[in-house]
Amino acid sequence: MSNSDELSVISQFVELLDALHISYAIGGSVASSVYGYVRFTQDADISVVPFDGKIHDFCARLTDRFYFSEDAIREAHRINGSFNVIHLETAFKIDVFVRYDKPFDRQMFARRRKLLLDESFPKEFELVSPEDIVLLKLQWYKDGGCVSEKQWNDIQGVLKTQSGGVDLVYLRQWAQTLSVGELLEHALRQAK
Repeated sequence: MSNSDELSVISQFVELLDALHISYAIGGSVASSVYGYVRFTQDADISVVPFDGKIHDFCARLTDRFYFSEDAIREAHRINGSFNVIHLETAFKIDVFVRYDKPFDRQMFARRRKLLLDESFPKEFELVSPEDIVLLKLQWYKDGGCVSEKQWNDIQGVLKTQSGGVDLVYLRQWAQTLSVGELLEHALRQAK
């Protein structure tokens, strides 16, 4: 599957969210590739605000283009978990995370940026900020036992590419709150 196919699938899914007025933020390796080093990915990570009252309409709009489980979507809403949808034509997977109503999650959504994912694809998408993708990836890295080279390389890529452009005060404040302060300092030292 080509990059344009991936962008087309992401665009189709985002158009569905927009049609139902469901706020979203693209994160994961898609966002870290925009802000840092480009990395091939086989899926996309998208956070959404809870949309309990729209689940039926959401599923109805997915039916023709995506494989999904309505039960998994309902369960993800119940526990603020995740579910996935798989594009039928390309098998491209989108992992959807139902946002918590916690201070960091609210802040992450408030700081989203509207950007192009690729110069060849003329649609802008809502992405988490560079600082927030670093924080999210630090959490994933820590939760995974601090062994994922992909996560660490993504963190380094964003910090090195954005260099002086990241808000270090914001990063350090939230890193402490999220209990990844030591990992952030280690990453910042390595990124120099």
